[in-house]
Amino acid sequence: MKTLVYNAKVYLRRGTFAEAVLVDGETIALTGTNADVLEAAPAGTRKIDAGGRLLLPGFYDSHLHLHELGRFERQINCGGVACIDEIVERGRAFIEKHHVPPGAMVMGFGLDQDLFTQCEKRYPTRADLDRISTAHPVILLRVCGHVALCNSRALERAGIADRVPVIEGGIVETGDDGKPNGVLKENAASLARTLFPKPTPGDLVLRLEAAMKTALSYGVTSAASHDTMGPDFPEMKAAFTHVLRERHAPLRIVMQCGSAEKDRYLNIYKEEKIVTGTVFIKDYLKMGPLKLFADGSLGSHTAALRSPYHDSPGTTGVPAMEGAVLQELVRKADAAGFQTAIHAIGDAAIENVIEAYEALPPDSSRRRHGVIHCQITDGGLLDRMAGRDIVAVVQPVFLAHDLYIAEKRLGAARAATSYAWGSMERRGVRSAYGTDCPIEHVNPMLGIAAAVTRQDSAKGYPPGGFYPDERIDVAAAVDNYTAGSAWANFDETRLGRIKEGYLADMVLWDTDIFTCPPEMIGKTKTLWTMSGGELCG
Repeated sequence: MKTLVYNAKVYLRRGTFAEAVLVDGETIALTGTNADVLEAAPAGTRKIDAGGRLLLPGFYDSHLHLHELGRFERQINCGGVACIDEIVERGRAFIEKHHVPPGAMVMGFGLDQDLFTQCEKRYPTRADLDRISTAHPVILLRVCGHVALCNSRALERAGIADRVPVIEGGIVETGDDGKPNGVLKENAASLARTLFPKPTPGDLVLRLEAAMKTALSYGVTSAASHDTMGPDFPEMKAAFTHVLRERHAPLRIVMQCGSAEKDRYLNIYKEEKIVTGTVFIKDYLKMGPLKLFADGSLGSHTAALRSPYHDSPGTTGVPAMEGAVLQELVRKADAAGFQTAIHAIGDAAIENVIEAYEALPPDSSRRRHGVIHCQITDGGLLDRMAGRDIVAVVQPVFLAHDLYIAEKRLGAARAATSYAWGSMERRGVRSAYGTDCPIEHVNPMLGIAAAVTRQDSAKGYPPGGFYPDERIDVAAAVDNYTAGSAWANFDETRLGRIKEGYLADMVLWDTDIFTCPPEMIGKTKTLWTMSGGELCG
């Protein structure tokens, strides 16, 4: 089938727009003026009048968690709470609404103690969560996903109600009685995660399908999704395969796959002859990078810094693994044919990752290794990334929240060189944008707005933007969220642009973000999303 989209403002590349696009089957056949493309369209072509609206390439989210997004609806929503008492109220209401039987797990997500306004800005402890229930194990995850908060029943199930285990790369906080107080950070949080009920194959399918449809509704047509740490890889791959072959959620998926227990699952992938780029479903499902962790999060004081936290001088964060261990794992992955994408937020963690990449053979840049988040930086680190073609897989939308805590955590000097998207552009660091959904909303326009304004756009704060020299323009933000992410995932010859020969993934928006006031960008909405020449939804 041939489809003609005309009377549009079609973004081709910086400063260049067309009026119409002719699609032949799944691919783009022609772009140009209305007159030229209408003339080229054969009889019987389906015609879509765009009404003068903006047509962009489908967005390519470079890092998110689709399974977590799909599971989120069956958890306590802790986002936006003002105090611990409100969490308790929501938890009790959730148990009552869903008739959760005694002994069944109750989970929650999205808590951010830094945003409490009606109580002390601290983590809820086991005593606080026992107020939700003592008949159910209750586990809440901080919004970053790096801190698990447990009630007494959950600690009992984990076998640590009365003892404090030593966890490499993790922290088990204790109360005045010397026993765990319910706050588990970084690798220690895995003690709580092991208690999560194992989803059935049907659960996985339903969750992924719901999440993929949500992403498509916001103009995301491709996604690099981290949903497995290795043991559940076969089940997750099967669920994605089922959704893509049997359902109607045509989101292109790159599987970012973890490797639990250091290199154990890397070896399993090798034995199965699976490497980065292995295709499972042509054009829709393939193997992506090995996903690793170098540190924690800024909000939980576990991002690994080169000097102490400004508001907690006794800590420099929590490295997830020693530099030598990380370096050896990266070496093995590169040699096995794997791209790696490594979570690193603090400058010490980012430096460890860069050193691991610098220790690889000179031609390793062909793997397009990346640093996920890449938040606390300076000019020297960015120059080293540019020199090795290391990809910055960043989430500009984080700044809308982090700008309230960045200077408190880091001090003004480090904050001024962090979230440095403008410096990345000027220094030639390749960037691939995304959301880390459900840490943040999957809507890409929120990230575009944050990159362009460096504000909490909902409040217009701070006036002029947070360190405004690091702002970028709309074209750079769109390119990083489309062509940049496509390049990072070896899809630059078929995705990321509205271009002849490319797959017909396009999104029509209700507002021209190139000309509207910047404060309107985040309010822009999709009119329709096209994947492979077909309208979704």
